[in-house]
Amino acid sequence: MKGERLFSYIMAAASLLFLIGSLLIVPFDELTASSSGGYPIFISVLCLGLSMAIAVGKRPRADEAGEPESVFDSVIIAFMIMLVLYVVGILYIHYVAATLLFLFAGVFYLKRDNWRRAALISYISTFMILLIFKYAFSVIMP
Repeated sequence: MKGERLFSYIMAAASLLFLIGSLLIVPFDELTASSSGGYPIFISVLCLGLSMAIAVGKRPRADEAGEPESVFDSVIIAFMIMLVLYVVGILYIHYVAATLLFLFAGVFYLKRDNWRRAALISYISTFMILLIFKYAFSVIMP
């Protein structure tokens, strides 16, 4: 798939940064599976491992027409811009609002669907993320 390898490198770098941040949540000698840093560390390591597995995986370097693989197609560039805006949004507006806007933009852009359906999907997804991570896993949300 176009841009898959580049995206996996970006995800590996982001996972590494999140892993370092997760390790700073709780002192290492107090770290347990149920501590507040345990789950973010687990997810960061999992994302790092999976993104590196995708990056080193063997796949053909040309598309069906025999042309070299293009990394920068419009969908990838749009999502990179959305991800940057999402991170900035987390810093300047609340996490929930930034997540809601990011998911709405992503669903609406990819599905080219009704904006009401995209809003409903993003609202339910944001609610479930908050419910699961904040209340079920006791993850400290930004």
